[in-house]
Amino acid sequence: MLATLMHPRVLTALALLVAGAGLSITAWQGPESAMLVPRIVLTIWCVMALAILIGELIHPAPRQRKTQALRARSPLPLLMAAVLIAAVATASLGFLIPVLPLVALTLWLFRIRRPLPLLLGTVVIGGGLWFLFHHVLLIRLPALLTSGLV
Repeated sequence: MLATLMHPRVLTALALLVAGAGLSITAWQGPESAMLVPRIVLTIWCVMALAILIGELIHPAPRQRKTQALRARSPLPLLMAAVLIAAVATASLGFLIPVLPLVALTLWLFRIRRPLPLLLGTVVIGGGLWFLFHHVLLIRLPALLTSGLV
């Protein structure tokens, strides 16, 4: 049982559940109108993390030999760290500057390695996200530096 709890997938799901629950507490204490979308997203986050955690505990992943485990490392922790860094950097750098490297890293991890599709995908997805939030959902995001430089 302890070996199952110490599996990286179980620990990741547990960490996501704890982080989502902590952020949900903050979101439910904010103003009603401004926190509607974060509340919905965090609720979905917590439900998905709980479903993954239950699924991993019911049907644990098969154990790999040590040599296979070293070669088959998951890119999930790298992607999680990049999302956290981009989220924190958005407060001072605006939306586009942190999101473009994040989208490029995500595409790279999804094995889009040729330069032209990587560049086009980064610009279209990053710019498209800003356009979606700014013009369609009417959630005003700063495009560039918010410290008064641009």
